[in-house]
Amino acid sequence: MTATPHATGAPDAPSPAARLDRLPVGRWHWKLTVLVGIGAFYEYYEVFLGGVLAAVLGPLWQLNSFETASLIASVFLGMFFGALTLGRLADRIGRRRMFLINLTIYLFFSLVAAFAPNLWVLVACRFIAGIGAGAEAALIPAYLAEFIPPKRRGRHIGYAFTMAFLAYPVITLIGAPLAGSHFLIDGWRWLLVIGSSGVLALLWFRRGLPESPRWLASVGRLDEADALITKIEKEIAESTGKPLPPVPVTVSQAPAHQGEDRARVSDLFKRGARRAMIAAGALWTLNVLAYYGFSSLTPLLLADKGYDLKSSLLYTAVMAIGYPLGAFTAALIAERYERRTVCIATGLGTAAAGLFFGFGIGSLVIMAAGFAIGFLSNVQTSSINMYGSEVFPTRLRTTAIGLCYGTGRLCAVAIPYLGIAILDTFGGTGVVLLSVTLYVVTAVLVWIFGPKTTGKSLEEITEEHRPSSPSVATVA
Repeated sequence: MTATPHATGAPDAPSPAARLDRLPVGRWHWKLTVLVGIGAFYEYYEVFLGGVLAAVLGPLWQLNSFETASLIASVFLGMFFGALTLGRLADRIGRRRMFLINLTIYLFFSLVAAFAPNLWVLVACRFIAGIGAGAEAALIPAYLAEFIPPKRRGRHIGYAFTMAFLAYPVITLIGAPLAGSHFLIDGWRWLLVIGSSGVLALLWFRRGLPESPRWLASVGRLDEADALITKIEKEIAESTGKPLPPVPVTVSQAPAHQGEDRARVSDLFKRGARRAMIAAGALWTLNVLAYYGFSSLTPLLLADKGYDLKSSLLYTAVMAIGYPLGAFTAALIAERYERRTVCIATGLGTAAAGLFFGFGIGSLVIMAAGFAIGFLSNVQTSSINMYGSEVFPTRLRTTAIGLCYGTGRLCAVAIPYLGIAILDTFGGTGVVLLSVTLYVVTAVLVWIFGPKTTGKSLEEITEEHRPSSPSVATVA
């Protein structure tokens, strides 16, 4: 029989969510994951580039502490505005359209930055490029979560962020040899050209991305959601050569969509969503301060320990291998352990490794501790992106992620100024101790307020606070 998602509460009317969640994961989902993951790579490429540019341009342009901090902070400030404003816009105009808008912003201003004549033009361009990167960050986990079935959702988000964290070893490996090179233009400018050229290719490939049927249904465009899911079902059935599984139908008194009512940001602070906001907010603000206290300032922390620029970038590259390995490990364990527990355990583990990094002596100890920081913190970061994509309702998903993520990036703006000031006053161990403290505080808040999500449908997670529980039927 053919079912349509228009009638709520009827056993022959499977919801778009139920139809999507029962699909077998295969080539179609992998293509989606790769296209989204490449975008995540360039977002993190832009973030990690700041520390390398600061280390390279500091002596070249004779930058003072404020100018060095501004160079690093500019992209974080841009990401704050991008995640907050464009993330909200994605809940209004759709995920697909916003993907194309944010990539265009990033592409243009990253390319202009490559030819910046002075520091402040470079800072301005990186700020605007950061707006596009911030919107990308808010969209990536939300978009994948709305397509990938619950039993594989965390794993595919983890794979996307494995691609993202390849940016750190790549930027540090190519940053070292390019730092002192010159071919037509200065080597550091090529780093920006490389980033923008990759995004140009990605923009072309992403033009065929589908809109999220969950979002279409949430704004009342049910016919479009139905037609799109039917097309997806046909593609997957043809690729597998097997009949699709039957559709479990959630029968609920709650409306199938609320397109007539405008979702308000204040809804995120009401009963049910409030605890998720506290947990996700802590992970994307306090935790982000701790995370970037290590990652964005690593070349400077190593320089403070007496290493020269080339050695510092080389050691950073070796330690950076832990970043994609951590994200890949998060993908492998995503459906085995509760995500809230993984976020807490890896945060505490990163704090312990940070103490060894700050107080350790000798290259091997520092690299081993740095590798552990990179590995554990990125098991955690991938898990945070999985977790944050699951705990909010569809109509406000990118708004909520953008709010939490953007606020974290605003806090991260303070890291270069605060971190460099602490570095100048107390040395590298002062920066490390601040990061360690923030990791511990975050773990406590998530333990107290964080809901459990692993293996549940998005609708089950966000509707658990409703007074009535849905019953389930099956449509063949």
